[in-house]
Amino acid sequence: MWLTDRLANLVSGLGGPRDKSTGNLHVHVPRARAELDAAYRDNWIARKVVDIVPFDMLREWRAWQAPPEVAAALAASEERLCLRDRLLRGLRLARLHGGAALLIGDGAPDPGLPLDPETLGQGGLRYLHVLPRGQIQAGALERDPLSPWFGEPRGYTVAGGQAVHPSRVVRLLGAALPDDALGDGWGDSVLQALLEAIDQATAASAHIAAMLPEAKQDVISVPGLSQHLSTEDGTAALTERFAYAARMKGLFGMLLLEGDGRSPEGERYQQKQLDFSGLPEVARLFLQVAAGAADIPVTRLLGQSPAGLNATGESDIRNYHDHVAARQTVELTPAVARLDRLLIRDALGRDEPGLRYAWRPLAQASEREKAEVGRLKAETAALLAREGVVPAGALSRGVEGWLSSADLFPGIAAAFRPAG
Repeated sequence: MWLTDRLANLVSGLGGPRDKSTGNLHVHVPRARAELDAAYRDNWIARKVVDIVPFDMLREWRAWQAPPEVAAALAASEERLCLRDRLLRGLRLARLHGGAALLIGDGAPDPGLPLDPETLGQGGLRYLHVLPRGQIQAGALERDPLSPWFGEPRGYTVAGGQAVHPSRVVRLLGAALPDDALGDGWGDSVLQALLEAIDQATAASAHIAAMLPEAKQDVISVPGLSQHLSTEDGTAALTERFAYAARMKGLFGMLLLEGDGRSPEGERYQQKQLDFSGLPEVARLFLQVAAGAADIPVTRLLGQSPAGLNATGESDIRNYHDHVAARQTVELTPAVARLDRLLIRDALGRDEPGLRYAWRPLAQASEREKAEVGRLKAETAALLAREGVVPAGALSRGVEGWLSSADLFPGIAAAFRPAG
């Protein structure tokens, strides 16, 4: 016997045979890559949904918590490898197609062998290549919980059949799958679940736009219209007559008709206008649904200020910034951890296990706010110096690092470097 556990109401029919919603059934229909590409290229909402989040995740980049010379060396390696640009393109492709990869090149003759960070010297990284999902094939997932590659593909194959070890690949995923076994080592496109809401928002605007030419229509009742149209000569004469009337109206703003409009022999003129009140709210509602489905505030998606009395949108933007910061910490940081270890050796020629970085906040402080924060930090540093709870050398290096990265005094980092 089958037991069901759901809300039912015998009076209203809710949950029973009379409830039409009981026939609803979710069926997964994968979107073809051609459809996803077409939506990205031709639909502005789909393009923004794919592009905005990766751009905001990398917009302010990151700050290494290290002495100025170390941070400068790391920044130089990032710039030489175009890391920020490669990550941005990879994240966009991952959101669009469900997955992408960064191929780490160190000049090894056989990329099928593991890339051991201990063998990488300063300047050892040669390139970072972005590979769309169609150009790199993921192998079977590692199912051994004791393996360091558990949950990741055991290997990859690129164009030409070349095998690539997973230690040489930064794997970027799109929308997560409920079970890795359902996919081919990648995820879903973010548009897979959003495209319906995006299409509805686009269609709502398109239908309203299509109504604009019909907003005002001239309606003329012509006695004996069927008789006039029954012959070619009558049709031609009637067409010419009203074409001339339209030209008269366009040139002189008036329309000449025969008769008084009341008698059977007279023509009657009317003008019909469509009522557009309420339609903007309908279009805005569909845009809000699409924005909510994409986890992007309407103010960010549309690039407009919020409407309404006392509406500032600050809470929406703050929540969105928190959302992006969480994705940086939970998704992006683990994804590039393997690459960052190689990047440190590429920049410094050695391992620095204690080296850390922080993602810069998306909300940019004003000059007044920067000055206020600087004052508070300066007072804190002075207090620590007076109390002697921090060694003077360590405190001096901390203040130097803060002033060099705080953008309070341009050029101050150079003043800390020893002369000569």
